[in-house]
Amino acid sequence: MYYPLEAKWTILPGNEAKATEALKQLALDVQENEPETIMYMVHVPNFKEKSLPTPAQGEVIFWEVYEDQEGFLKHVNGPIFQNFVKTYGELFLSDFSTPPQVFMTTEVLTLIEGFSRKVL
Repeated sequence: MYYPLEAKWTILPGNEAKATEALKQLALDVQENEPETIMYMVHVPNFKEKSLPTPAQGEVIFWEVYEDQEGFLKHVNGPIFQNFVKTYGELFLSDFSTPPQVFMTTEVLTLIEGFSRKVL
């Protein structure tokens, strides 16, 4: 069974352009080098459309699907993700640990039913 999840990060004010470019490259690197990652989509809120409740400024939403939990763990512990966090982590809200880590919320999901009409 697949391992789907949603994660949210926050870009710190003033870092939006640099973070966006880095996130685009992250997604490309994951696509090219992590075959166990089935879907890896990075989004930001569209403030031109109505969303309720209003999303936080700087919010980044990841939609991720892995072949299994092992694929997810390979991703977060692997060189692409670890290098990204080391190189660009300062662009994002961090937690209170020492040294600080990118603060993220993660929600692992269970598919009830659904479909994807086309590859996005």
